[in-house]
Amino acid sequence: MGTVYDLIVIGSGPAGQRAAIYGSKMGKKVALVEMREVVGGACINTGTIPSKTMREAVLHLSGYNYKSIYGMNYRVKERITMADLAFRVQHVIKTEID
Repeated sequence: MGTVYDLIVIGSGPAGQRAAIYGSKMGKKVALVEMREVVGGACINTGTIPSKTMREAVLHLSGYNYKSIYGMNYRVKERITMADLAFRVQHVIKTEID
């Protein structure tokens, strides 16, 4: 006979993660089923969080949020690269998954 679980959670998005954690805290044997190679669901990996993080990174690095304080020529970084944005997005995703 195969492994017996008390709770099987399908999908590792925010609701699935909470359900799996709660079941585990309650002493249940939990299995989490995810069709992707990474946990977190679409919101964390390809949806809202990456797009909002990229937007906020551009606003920060360009100095847009601070121009009214420091003047129109203020910039946190003179040249913003895709590597800068990708680094920030990956950092936020890793933080959300961990």
